Formats: sequence, C-alpha cells, structure tokens
Amino acid sequence: MPITQALNYNLSRRLEKEPWNAFSHHSPVNVSMDGIPCILFWAKRITIKFKNQTWLDLTDEAIGQKATVDAGNSNCSEESAMLSLKFGDAENPRGLDIRFTLTSYKLSIQRWYSLHRVEVIFNNSIQATFNATGIYAPSSYSYHCQRVSSLQAYDALLLPSDTNDMSSLWEVTFVDFQIQGFPIKGGQFAKARDCTSSFSPAILIGLVMSLLLLLVLAYALHMLIYLRYLDRHYDLIASPAHFPQLTAQDTAEEKELLRSQGAECYELRSQQICKIYV
Repeated sequence: MPITQALNYNLSRRLEKEPWNAFSHHSPVNVSMDGIPCILFWAKRITIKFKNQTWLDLTDEAIGQKATVDAGNSNCSEESAMLSLKFGDAENPRGLDIRFTLTSYKLSIQRWYSLHRVEVIFNNSIQATFNATGIYAPSSYSYHCQRVSSLQAYDALLLPSDTNDMSSLWEVTFVDFQIQGFPIKGGQFAKARDCTSSFSPAILIGLVMSLLLLLVLAYALHMLIYLRYLDRHYDLIASPAHFPQLTAQDTAEEKELLRSQGAECYELRSQQICKIYV
C-alpha cells in the first residue's frame, strides 16, 4: 500500500470526527522520568505532507485532553532526550511516528539545550530526517517559535539531512511551536526564549570578543600616537634651533652680568650651565 494511502487509512478516521481546535498550553505532551518531567511539547497545529498529496492535520491526535498520541517510546538522560509521537492505533506497528531529538550541553557557566533533529518514521522505517537549525534555549527557559517548518517559504528551521534521500519528499510544519527539555521545575513551561528575539550564544560571544579586541586596538593606537608626539616634542627641545646661538660679545656680557650677581656659568656645546650662589 502506498505511504500516503496508508497514512490516510490510519489517521483519517479520527481527523474526520472532530474539527480542528486551538488548544491551550495547559495540556502539553508531557514525558516524565521517575516522576520528574523531562520533556514538554506543545503546538497549535501539526501538519505533515508527503510529495504532492493532501496535508494531514495531526493536531487533534497529539494535543489536548482527547489526544490519542502514544509517547511511550520517549526517553531522557542527562545529555540527550528523545520525544516520540506515534500516531494512529496504538496496537498498529505500521503507524506514523515523529521523533524529536534534543541534546544538552554546557556553554560558559550555563547549560543549554537544542533540538538536534526531527525524524519521520513510518512502517518502522525512517522516511525523513530533518536537521534543526537555530532551535535552542538555556536550560531554565523553554523555546517558542511561531512557525517551525521544513518549508522555505517560512524560513525553514528544519532542513533535509540529505537531498538524495526521501527527506526532501516530506514537508512538516508546526504552528506556535513550544518545547522544553531535561529536568523541568513545576511540570510547566518556563519563560520562553522566542526564535526572533535573541542572538545565539556563539554570536553573543563573538560580539563580546570583537568589542574587547576593538578596545585593545583603540588603546594601542592611542598610545602609539602619544609616544610619537612625545618623541617629536623632545627632538624639538634637543635641537640646536631651540637654543639660539649667542655671539661672543653677547656671551661675554651675559657672563659679566651673572658674575656680578654671584653666579658662575660654564658653557658646554653652546649651551650654558650656571651655578647661582644665594
């Protein structure tokens, strides 16, 4: 059976029963380990399409009080977490599965997490793998974006891992996407870092380093100009032009004047050194 027909067969029965609704953030997908929430996920709308077929809306299956999605294959550890959303009948091994892989890492003094990839699995086989770009947040924040999609029209944050495989044949879109990984306090989303409101850690560190280098360079340039100014100043003072040459008569008159005032003068290389007695 073709992939598209199988997907419609497994999902259309529930999708036809109820119209699409906008759910609140009070019912996110919650994955817990030892009673501690480690993954929270929510989206206002989840849609997926294979080739040129009709978009499948999976929202009702995944979010809300009547959700039937199976997240039992999800798992968490200190360094990574995987959210598995299996759609269709729970006993059907040929159902559609969307998996989110998150990684945790330490940057400077703070831990961050990022969405590493999104996989589409059907019939227990990976059909598409999308590498996530720019989806990250500090561990004390959740991540939110108005649209996370593989479509270039929406500034794709999900990029096919290989253009030669089937990934390019699938299209995935999450509207009002929000996710948070690893130990979560209170079991609710923390304050969200929005995808349009901040720079990445690497960009911030680069900006700070560039500013420091610019300050050091400006200080070095200032000191160089100041030293050259001092060098020219002392060269001017030490030059013969700074001390006008006296004629023999002027020198004799000046010595006589100083001698009458109780001073002795000695001439050294056309410059006078005087001792004055008080």
